[in-house]
Amino acid sequence: MSKISRIAQLAGKIETTSGQAETLAAAQAMILAYDPVMDLSPEQFKRNPVVKHMSRFGSEVGARKMSLTFKAELMGPASGSKGTTLPITPFLRCCGFSETLSAGVSNVYVPISSSFPTATIAKYEDGFRKTMLGCAGNVKFQFKVGEPVFCEFDIQGKYSEHSDTALLTPTYPAQVPLIFMGATVEILGSTLVIDTLELNMQNEIVLSPLPSDASGIDYAKITGRNPIMTFDPELVAVTSHDFYGKLLSRSTAAVTIRINDSNGNMLELSMPAVRYTGQKEGDRSGIRILQATCEVCKSADAGNDEITMTLATSSSSSSSSSSSSNSSSSSSSSSSQSA
Repeated sequence: MSKISRIAQLAGKIETTSGQAETLAAAQAMILAYDPVMDLSPEQFKRNPVVKHMSRFGSEVGARKMSLTFKAELMGPASGSKGTTLPITPFLRCCGFSETLSAGVSNVYVPISSSFPTATIAKYEDGFRKTMLGCAGNVKFQFKVGEPVFCEFDIQGKYSEHSDTALLTPTYPAQVPLIFMGATVEILGSTLVIDTLELNMQNEIVLSPLPSDASGIDYAKITGRNPIMTFDPELVAVTSHDFYGKLLSRSTAAVTIRINDSNGNMLELSMPAVRYTGQKEGDRSGIRILQATCEVCKSADAGNDEITMTLATSSSSSSSSSSSSNSSSSSSSSSSQSA
């Protein structure tokens, strides 16, 4: 029977022991994924000894690698339910973020540098399931005017199983995503006219070999990160924003993006130490722009503070002051490792 591409779902759960399978249920399949692609790409050892002819020998299957790419809307729970773990949480955590919950107030995500969790992830394809273990990866946060804020994931892991399995029956979230409009955006001290902005964590991922594992792989490990921000501002006078002067300076400055909606929901992305590393000329519908690249640096010696993402409750769609107060209160929230 043919499999319908439109009928599919992802499920993910943080592993208690990295590389060992977790049981997935409907509660882990609530994420609303866009264009998920999960591929099995085992290594092939090419057998090529010298013999009396030029015909090839059959290759042998090596390490059983798997990969997953997809996008998902970045949205929190309803205003009154802030501080509960989100369907996207296991995917953010296996991409190097911790989640801190403050009941009824906020979900806060910051990068980590040790004790990285991994995830078991399955893709259900209209009655067919494939599963990967020991998953870790990279995430990009994407902002485009008039569209939801998206997380784009690129995840690696090892093969676990494939089978004819019915889809799960989750309760999908009724919450709608925040749209990148009516936002407060401050970039290195200025309010600039932009259309798109992307924050790429640029995590470095290694699949460690393990001969005792049937896949030949231990699990995926994050060994470094190099976050960069790219965006497309309109060129303005030097007195308004000195793009080239800032590019030639080693000084850093803050970037803050805050979006509120009329239902009392707020998303804030804060980067306290950002500096330009590149600028190229561009054009948008006849208006001169720059294609700008920035490095996102640590702020304090302790590190892990280059990015703070907060999903919180705001009093109104236009009140940035209420958003700020809620963001501040979230800093004292308690940490949760559930997913």
